[in-house]
Amino acid sequence: MAPNPERRAQLLDAAIEVLGDVGVGGLTHRAVDGRADQPAGTTSNYFRTRGALLEATAQRIVDLQWQYVGTLQAGLGPLARETLATMMTTMVTDLGGANGRRQLARYELFNEGVRRPELRPLIAEMQSGAMRFARVILEAAGLAPSDEQVGEMARLLGGLAYSNLTFTADQPGREDPAGLIERLLTTVFG
Repeated sequence: MAPNPERRAQLLDAAIEVLGDVGVGGLTHRAVDGRADQPAGTTSNYFRTRGALLEATAQRIVDLQWQYVGTLQAGLGPLARETLATMMTTMVTDLGGANGRRQLARYELFNEGVRRPELRPLIAEMQSGAMRFARVILEAAGLAPSDEQVGEMARLLGGLAYSNLTFTADQPGREDPAGLIERLLTTVFG
């Protein structure tokens, strides 16, 4: 029987949920089957090894990231500098639900890549995707960023999103995310 692309996507979305909810240690074929409400063995039919499941999940996260950016761009219109700042603010503060879970899953994979050298090429691909994403939105706003500026913004935004996901609401610095983004843009691009 030919693979079912809808079921494959369903399984990978379930894998993202498992990663975001219980971490990489809890990502098993059985856990994904259960989360996707599929019969036991379904996930292993699509992804024979845990490594294959991790790699496919990372690729799904990258694909979903691009879809999310497209949705943001469509909702915000042309990317004037103010629109760019609004988009970036949304990216680092809209961390509930599926987007927050996807971000947690990304960080789980990044952390696992530090401990497991065989995952490093996968992590490099995810980081490369983040850099491409940063370049696209910066260029859409009429900026001509250097590779260094793209890297700086990608790391700063990733760190800010991570902090917003993991710090408690009473921590200083969370009161004015839009102001912080504007200060970052001014510092990096003038």
